[in-house]
Amino acid sequence: MNEAELRHWKSLVMVELLLEFASSGINEGDSTKAYGRMEALSAVTYEDYQQAKKALAEKKAAG
Repeated sequence: MNEAELRHWKSLVMVELLLEFASSGINEGDSTKAYGRMEALSAVTYEDYQQAKKALAEKKAAG
């Protein structure tokens, strides 16, 4: 895993978020929710991504 993979993942998640937002009726609550998710996505670091991916792999192996 590398920084390029993180950038790719962030781009993919942002597109999914925008598509979800665009396909629904837009109200103030939805825009606030979308903005919050964008901020959270922007704050994800390479280390956060690695830890989450490792935890997911461990969960799959255990279950």
